[in-house]
Amino acid sequence: MIILALVIFFLALLIVLRLFSLQVIQHDFYLALATQKHEVYKDLFPQRGSIYVREKGELYPLVASRDYYLVYAEPSKIEDAGAVIDAITPVLGLEKAEWQELLGRLNKKADPYEPIKHKATKQQADQIKEKNLAGIGFTPEPYRFYPETGIGGHIFGFVGNKDDKIAGQYGLEGYFNKELAGRPGLIKSFKDALGSLITIGSRSIKKAENGSDLVLTIDRQVQFTACLKLKEYTEKFQAEGGTVIIMRPTGAILAMCSLPDFDPEKYNEAAEINYLNNPAIFTAFEPGSVFKAFTMAAGLDTGQVSPETTYFDKGERKVEPYTLKNSDNKAHGTTTMSQVLEKSLNLGAIFVEQTVGKEIFKKYLSDFGFGKKSGIELDTEMPGDLSSLNKRGDIFGMTASYGQGITVTPLQLASAFAAIANQGKLVKPYIVSEIIKPGGEKEIFQPREVRQVMSPKTAAILTGMLISVVENGYGKLAKVKGYYLGGKTGTAEVASPGGGYGEKTIHTFIGFGPVSKPEFVMLTKLDNPKGPRFAESSSVPLFGELAQYLLNYYQVPPDY
Repeated sequence: MIILALVIFFLALLIVLRLFSLQVIQHDFYLALATQKHEVYKDLFPQRGSIYVREKGELYPLVASRDYYLVYAEPSKIEDAGAVIDAITPVLGLEKAEWQELLGRLNKKADPYEPIKHKATKQQADQIKEKNLAGIGFTPEPYRFYPETGIGGHIFGFVGNKDDKIAGQYGLEGYFNKELAGRPGLIKSFKDALGSLITIGSRSIKKAENGSDLVLTIDRQVQFTACLKLKEYTEKFQAEGGTVIIMRPTGAILAMCSLPDFDPEKYNEAAEINYLNNPAIFTAFEPGSVFKAFTMAAGLDTGQVSPETTYFDKGERKVEPYTLKNSDNKAHGTTTMSQVLEKSLNLGAIFVEQTVGKEIFKKYLSDFGFGKKSGIELDTEMPGDLSSLNKRGDIFGMTASYGQGITVTPLQLASAFAAIANQGKLVKPYIVSEIIKPGGEKEIFQPREVRQVMSPKTAAILTGMLISVVENGYGKLAKVKGYYLGGKTGTAEVASPGGGYGEKTIHTFIGFGPVSKPEFVMLTKLDNPKGPRFAESSSVPLFGELAQYLLNYYQVPPDY
């Protein structure tokens, strides 16, 4: 008990000494920091890095830092608080309730510091400075500035309070917070709030290191058009949300847009906190029939099936206690593998999965990148879920073959489809092309191959089958005259919270082109659109319009 008492006494003594140091010895230092009236403010606080895109070799800012001002008061130095209020109210545009509340605070003569207004413009600060008001001060406050709005909230993320510190959150701001934020300086010599040197301690400073700049792979014009078209189709079909991803087969992201979006400058006004997450990388969903392309890839690459392989489609297959059917509820008789993709037949996908075997099927899905994060440079990416394939029973492999019972993210789907367009090579998707450090040194990001998922021959055969989907199947509205494009539709039922499936659906189309020399891979997705029953009438025409735009924008020569 005596030892325990001594330990408690010793710990209490340490706390008291620490409090004495903070509240008495270093009182003036923290008072100066509180008012931010510091002789080396700019040397101590780094400037956050900007986010750019390149256009014709020149950097174009999408996110930058702009200095605003905090207007503050030192009530002990103010003789007539009413006169001060009268002078600053018209400049700062204070409402009646605001200046009445402020008047009470300014009359607290013992109060050393009171903030008046954050984010005052330089013009407002200059106007107040001209009035020479005793007890009114200013200090710079950096805020994020977005030259264009509505084109990348989910990509950028935002800068806000986190654990009592200003930090980047979500998107690029969260993933690269350390690089963007830079390093604060270190002070060993400072003045008190009155401007007098404090003689205790050494007198040296280590200057702050500004943050690095990011240069994105995003094409600003493509991003703007993708977001505009997504909004148009979301409103047209009263969808709950949607996503468009456009990327090079080498992994570089050209556009990534999702709805509902948020304004990173007003992130705290987002209708729901979940809107801050990027659906393209965060929201895993059951993909539906687009997944049949990967099932077919496994069958072709193992040599178990070819485009001409047939099976007899009876319209349903019983796996007690379940009955699995085609989406059109029809029997199609003797059917080839090419027709399986053209007509999007669930029973055909089951045939391929059962022929290959669940374990090999699962390995191919893993090799395509499903069930794990892609590693893209954006915060809050999720891995999706293939865990149902670890359960006993054929039913789980069967339903997964046509994209139900497993979950994936939109980016995983686009990235896996890029492997088909890239001669079977899976590449890491990336959205940052350069990091420019404060001294001008550049870190360049290059395409990075993850693995060879299937042989180039398999990729070529599957590409031919996907062309047939666009030319002869449910993807006809994705066709662009003069070009051969490959793609696959998907209309997935949405699982209900209580089990089973409800009335909601998700419509997806993924494709690439021109197939002779692919310039882009694109995913279009609409969440629970009203009206069209299947993706061929919703997400497919959205893909078609954007594909037409991309082929014209990049001046791609026609195939015929």
